[in-house]
Amino acid sequence: MSHDERFARRRRAVSDVTADALRPSSELYGQTAGRILRCRTCGHSFVEQPPAVEEYENTEDPVTIREEPGRVATARRDLAEIERIVGPGRILDVGCWTGSFLLAARERGWEPVGIEPSKWATEQARSDGLDVRTTTLDAHGLERSSFSLIVLNDVIEHVTDPAASVQIIAGLLEPGGAVFMATPDAGSAVARLLGRRWWSVLPMHLQYFTRGSLSLLLQRHGFRIRWIKTHAKSFSARYYAERLGGYSSSIERVALRGLRTFGKLDRLVSPDFHDRMAVLATRVDA
Repeated sequence: MSHDERFARRRRAVSDVTADALRPSSELYGQTAGRILRCRTCGHSFVEQPPAVEEYENTEDPVTIREEPGRVATARRDLAEIERIVGPGRILDVGCWTGSFLLAARERGWEPVGIEPSKWATEQARSDGLDVRTTTLDAHGLERSSFSLIVLNDVIEHVTDPAASVQIIAGLLEPGGAVFMATPDAGSAVARLLGRRWWSVLPMHLQYFTRGSLSLLLQRHGFRIRWIKTHAKSFSARYYAERLGGYSSSIERVALRGLRTFGKLDRLVSPDFHDRMAVLATRVDA
């Protein structure tokens, strides 16, 4: 299998990055964990020698608490689509962070369980009465075939071995169960246009999927793709303005000043740049 380099020009290694740089709201665009290679056959891109990232357990991000209304709104939209295929049952959110998706699932009749490596995020989720365990997918200790739905929201791009993760997920799902994944789309026009300056090129991202490579990964592990589509996230206008700081602090200041002037800082917006995707796949059982 042959590879070529993508998002060239390594700027900083993950070993140089503290837990603070692993925040979901990080603005370290273009900084990678190493050289990124792309498979010429399937189009999947990945960090050549992914490091073991152990700082997640120490990661905190208070910005995500402020942005919880948007995160819950996104989860409600996602669940409305998911429930057309699989009804409420037992749900596992892998890398659930502060539990926004699980909160939305609980209000819709699901039985929520989450796993999350960050101690801080786990404590936030538990304060809302959620069953969230401080652990990872490869050390979960959960019962096999016990979930109707497993969710990986902005998670699969962080793992060192996606195939092993999907194999574990297949074992945790009940017959006919579904997996939902949302992740950046490295095959999108925006990703191709911006290259290493794309906002999804970050130190914590070790995998860069296209629609084709993500579908292939799931199909090879016994899943049927039910749908795959673009995926927009809701955040406050302030959040998106602050993200501009990763490119230009001057533009960020102007954007924030304008939003503040018109009283729109906390308005929820859901811009769709068509550079994110979501997939729902069901386990195929003989």
